[in-house]
Amino acid sequence: MQLTAAPNPTEVRSIELPWGVCSYILKRSKRKSVGFLIGDQGLQISAPLRLSISELNNIIATKSGWIEQRLKQWETRSRQTVPLSNLLDNGKPIPVRGEAYQLEVLQTRSKALLNPWTKSIVLPAYENFTQRDKAIEKVLKAHAKDVFTHMATQLVQQQALEHRLPNFSIHLSSPSSRWGSCNSKREVRLNWRLVHYPPKLIEYVIAHELAHLVEMNHSARFWAVLESLMPDYREPHRTLSKMNPAEVPVL
Repeated sequence: MQLTAAPNPTEVRSIELPWGVCSYILKRSKRKSVGFLIGDQGLQISAPLRLSISELNNIIATKSGWIEQRLKQWETRSRQTVPLSNLLDNGKPIPVRGEAYQLEVLQTRSKALLNPWTKSIVLPAYENFTQRDKAIEKVLKAHAKDVFTHMATQLVQQQALEHRLPNFSIHLSSPSSRWGSCNSKREVRLNWRLVHYPPKLIEYVIAHELAHLVEMNHSARFWAVLESLMPDYREPHRTLSKMNPAEVPVL
């Protein structure tokens, strides 16, 4: 009996598609179907162990249009957003509500402080980057909760009496693929990384989730409620669709 080598569980391959050469990361596993994902490294394809490359290429070809569209979106996001750690490691300013905040380290500080007057984030001395990142994330989350709660209150107060929203609570979340969510318990969850973005974009996400308190869908009535909360929501909506919820905007 002749033995054949098992396929490489992870490898980088490429294929010629109608719009050009497409490189992708191929992952083999004990699965029955082919899966497509646009991740941090671009296109990732998961395939069954025994699926031949020729069969896989045929399947990829059927997804050519989808792949092209999603890769363009990924490339746009890659140019407009970066991981927060990249900024910190390179000594660049941190965006807070769309403005540049400088990081300062003071031996005399006992805890981190975000100062909106001096546009700075002051940290006590830290032993390693992990400790630094946790301290910055903690102070940013506290600021985010204050900002989001204040903006939500303002949106509610400017609503007409006949469109009053039910009571709700604001919570922070850390999802990698969405800006916010709302559930039947009237809990509005907002991605804390929104605190890096300009106020109009933050306001849009809050208004979007508040509208879900009335309509838990994206029907015409939902968009009408959203427009009553924020008449100029369309431009922020388009802008955020090109951004990465897991990262921060490039200033």
